[in-house]
Formats: sequence, structure tokens, C-alpha cells
Amino acid sequence: MEKKKIVVLFTSDVHGKISPYNSQDKSYDGKGYAKVSSVVNTIRKEEENVIVIDNGDMLQGTPLSHYMLAEKEETSQIHPVISACNTIQYDAAVIGNHEFNYGQEKLEQAVKDSNFPWLSANIVKKGTTEPYFGTPYMIKKFDELTVGILGLTTKNIPVWEPERHIDRFDFLDPVETATHWVSYLKNEEQVDVIIIAYHGGFEHDPVTGQYLAVSNGENQGNDLLASFPELDVLLTGHQHLVYHAVTEEDTAVIQSGTKGEFVGRIDLDFEKVLEEDHYQLAHKETSLLPVKDAPADEIILSDIKEIEKEVDDWLDETLTTVSDPSTMQIEDPLKDVWIKEHPMIEWVNKAFLKITGADMASTAFFLTQGMRFGNTLTRRDIHTFYPFANTLVVMEATGEEIRASLEFSASFLTLDADGNPAISEAWKYPRLLSYNYDMWEGIQYTINLQKPKGERITSLTFNGEALDPNKKYRVATSSYRASGTGGYDMFGEEKIIKEFPFGVTEMLIKELENTEEFIPQTNQNWKVLM
Repeated sequence: MEKKKIVVLFTSDVHGKISPYNSQDKSYDGKGYAKVSSVVNTIRKEEENVIVIDNGDMLQGTPLSHYMLAEKEETSQIHPVISACNTIQYDAAVIGNHEFNYGQEKLEQAVKDSNFPWLSANIVKKGTTEPYFGTPYMIKKFDELTVGILGLTTKNIPVWEPERHIDRFDFLDPVETATHWVSYLKNEEQVDVIIIAYHGGFEHDPVTGQYLAVSNGENQGNDLLASFPELDVLLTGHQHLVYHAVTEEDTAVIQSGTKGEFVGRIDLDFEKVLEEDHYQLAHKETSLLPVKDAPADEIILSDIKEIEKEVDDWLDETLTTVSDPSTMQIEDPLKDVWIKEHPMIEWVNKAFLKITGADMASTAFFLTQGMRFGNTLTRRDIHTFYPFANTLVVMEATGEEIRASLEFSASFLTLDADGNPAISEAWKYPRLLSYNYDMWEGIQYTINLQKPKGERITSLTFNGEALDPNKKYRVATSSYRASGTGGYDMFGEEKIIKEFPFGVTEMLIKELENTEEFIPQTNQNWKVLM
């Protein structure tokens, strides 16, 4: 029997990572596009029919990427991430939500500089149903076999991005949009294989049903599977899951983590039906290929060598000195940050208050591992400590809403069998959600872990008086938190009364540049009882 194979390779949520060395301490972590390139090249030599797709959140996420998008003077130089992906020869990419972080002009330039199409059927020109970035799908032909790849993006981008970054676009529902285009691929393009590349994830594991995320329209992978049982492959992302399976309905589903740690692979095996003279898809297999043992592509490393040196020099510039770094070391985030005040968290919140004049402020610790500090604070330190391209906003929230948000945050913590503080199991899926655990300044509060969830905030005052549940207070926080994302549905865009147009990281760097000496201190305005 005559057989044919098509191999689909994909990456997702690489977040600007090219080099296999991390930007914090320059240690080797074995991830990134340079490693991905070698894995892809190896498989291209082994297999005849290969499709390579990036599933979004390509541009944002490293100091190098930020430097090119926000700090470097106007240049004709193509963004290094785009250059790397051009070298890898991706067949297509999907627009991710973080592609919008630096504004629509930067995104449009990246799309223009790419040697591959960017797909997103549901991101359309304002007031129309016309895909903004051109064709919503691509066709790949392998002799008699035709593959259709439809690109879709999570529709919740307007929840996270300021209007100035997205005012040329509408974000349609991915499932509704796919209804039209899947039918078009089948009936008009007459494809043999339908692939949806969706920059979004799942609310529940598509095989086991395990809970993964709240139902808020951000991750509609389950809806796509239910709506299109004829779907052959669903590529997903956004959640940074390491996941692959073939569902009971025989759809291959996969997600490849983050930072280019894996290359997702789907093998589609066809057998020719002689009496009908066409190929039939007989078998699907999914796998995740770790890149850590692959050599880094020397062409890609060579291409970034000059700009890496420029960025390293920029990152290593001293912003200010530190009076006593011994009080700042983070060995274990649980013990050093999440159950007691840390000087950097307090300083970030106080900077928010100083810049905005708000009544109170909140922030999170975004790393899941520790962090070392030296006798100075550099740009590298701040980009490591605050790695996201959020903006600073002021929102109005009632005392009741603030208490509800504190109770939700407090559910991050629990007590283990020995009465020691631990992280609640529910906050560990689909990955550690510590970036949604907030710590506040400007109020005084106590978290009692011996109380049941929802009743743990046992004291809550503002200026020495109990927080008025009906009064509105001005809260300085990140655009991400104010949007209500991550379980904070007591907040929302409608509560934002002011937004500052610069990134939080840049604002913090400016504060340190104007600080003669950083003096680590905490005022113990909150505590955790065990």
C-alpha cells in the first residue's frame, strides 16, 4: 500500500528568546530559537514533507527584544527575532496577544519584515470582517495532498491592551470566525487536512477534563474541538503548557511550553485508497522534542552577536547603589517574598504611589525562582524583577472589591499537614500562577491561613480606620491586574480612570536613576498568620 507522511512542527510563546543563555545571569539554559533551528533543520533532512509554524507571542519577553522595540534609536535593522525566524524558514506565524505590547506600528513593521505570512482570521480591520494581516489561512501542497492552516488568536486582547495599541483592529470570536473559514477550507479549497493554529489554550484538559483555566473567553480550545469534530490538528499556546495528546474524536492537540524549550511535532500518516485513487489520513501521532541537547544554530548566534553586546552593555549600566544587599536576597520566594514583605516589592508599590498619587498600590513577584542582588541595581536587575510589558494605571475600586481581591490573593497560600505555609494546589495549574498573588501598600491587612478561604482577611484598614466597603479608593496597579484577568473579576477596564503611557519597567528604572542610594526597608503593613 502506498504511504505518505506529513510532519507538522511548531513553536509557541517563545517570547523573544533567541540565545540559549538567559539574560539574568547569562547562565546557559538551553532554550530559544537558535536551538529550535537545529531541531527543525534535522527533521527537514529526515522527512520529505514538513510544515513549520510559530503560534504567537514571538516578539515580546526578553531585554533584547524590548531594547529593539522600545529603546534603540530608529534603525533599518530587522528585529533579531524576525531575522531568526526568517533563518529558520517558518512557513507561517500566528499573531499572539503580546505582539501588541509595543503598539501597532511595531507589530506591522515586524509583519512586513517577515519572510512568512502572519495568520489571524479573527483580527480584522476596524468595523469590518476583513482580516487585518491579509489571508486568514495558508495552503500547503504536497503532491496530491493539500493542507489548510487557519490562524486564530485569543479574543481577549482588548481586555489587556490600551486602546492606542489596538484602535485599528476588531477582535472577533475565534469559534464563530472559524465556522466560516473551516467550511471554506473544506468546500472551496477542498483541503485534505485541516489545521487550526490558535494562540489560546484550554479551560479543561481535552482528554481528562481536568480544570485548567477560568471560563472567560480567553482560552477557547475546548470550544474549537467541540465545534469542529472534523478538525485534524489543533495547535495551541498562550498558557505555556507542556502538553500533547490525540483526543477520542481523533484530533491531535498540542502545546509546546515557552521560551522554545520544546518543538511540537505532529506526524500525519496517509495511506492511498487504490479504488478511489486518493490518500486517506490513517494515523496521527504527537510528541514534544526537547531542544536542550541540540546544538545552537551558529548562523543565528552570529547574527545577534553585535546587538547582544550592545544590549548587555545597556543592561549592565548601574542605576544606583544598594546600602545593604544582604536584606534583599531571595532564596525561596515562598519564605522570602510571599509570606513576608520584601524590600523590592515594597519599593515597587511605593514607586507606584509616588508616580500616581493614588491611595494604595499592589504588585506581584513574577519569578518562580529566587533572585540575587549585588551592591548596585542595574537595568538587568529591574528587567529581571519586572519582566512584563505592563503599563501603570489608576483604578477606582470599592472597599468591598479590594477586600474580595485580597481574599482571592490569599487563596494562593495554604498550610501543609505540618502546619507550614505552602502554595495551594489550585494555583499550580496549568503552571505556577504566582504572578497573580498580589501584595499591597497603603493599607494594613492580615492574612490568617487558619481561616477558610474567603474569610482569611481578618483585619483591613486604611489610614488607621476600617476600609469602608462602599467607598471608592484609588488603586495604582498594572494594566494586567486592573483588567480583571487572572481571577480578579471584581476589577475590570471600566474601573480604570488613568493610564500612564510608559511601561512599568521603564518607570521603575527612571525612579532608580533619580535615587542616590537604594535603602532596603519594609514597613510591615501586612502579615501572614499561621
